[in-house]
Amino acid sequence: MPSTAHPLIMEARDHECDIQGVVNNAHYQHYFEHARHRFLLENGIDFAALARQGINLMVSKIEIEYLHSIKAHDRFYITVEVSALSKLRYQFVQHIFKAGSDTLLATAKTTVVTVDAMQKPLRRSPLAQLIAKHIANRFSQGETT
Repeated sequence: MPSTAHPLIMEARDHECDIQGVVNNAHYQHYFEHARHRFLLENGIDFAALARQGINLMVSKIEIEYLHSIKAHDRFYITVEVSALSKLRYQFVQHIFKAGSDTLLATAKTTVVTVDAMQKPLRRSPLAQLIAKHIANRFSQGETT
């Protein structure tokens, strides 16, 4: 079951643009990362606090599909959903939309694994608790799908 946070609104900055006048592709990954961290924080999971405890959400795979360019000063928003792929792997599905027109600009699928300080996979990920909480909320609201 996916969990969705409020969309994160951002604006492209001049220094993120390449010689073609569009945001360089590498910056999209930064946008997606920032949105994932904000999503976690909004859902009671402090990424930095986890790291201090020796619990890390490590990216094992990321796929980005670029559909339309973002230019300097364009306003856009990012949505985030997370679901379990297995007992160890979780996937964030994210979308960037242009503010105002809601045009889909890019999508990303990011797979993460929760590991301990010794880089050993943890079966008790805080993401599992987040997903369970979302399912419970949906159930209490009478949703069946």
